[in-house]
Amino acid sequence: MLRAQIKVTYGDGRVVEFDGKGRLWIDFESKFDMSVVELDGKVRLTHFWWMGYMAAKMENKHGGVEFSAWADGVDDVDVDWITDPLEKRATPISSES
Repeated sequence: MLRAQIKVTYGDGRVVEFDGKGRLWIDFESKFDMSVVELDGKVRLTHFWWMGYMAAKMENKHGGVEFSAWADGVDDVDVDWITDPLEKRATPISSES
């Protein structure tokens, strides 16, 4: 499963982290008509900031405003992709008897 840690730094110094997953990626693909996995080499600042906004909105932490108004109060959005979403690797088991 594709996941990312999205860190939003607001103009007042607050830093809020969100877990990007599931519906966020579906909404991204619908909004930008591209797959999230195609971002490498094609990424725009708007992509990351929109992810930050939507992640905040999904948790009702966007201040009840639209994207442009929200972006006016933000200093930075950082997206760290989680390549291994499992905290611990699974231990393989053998099916041999």
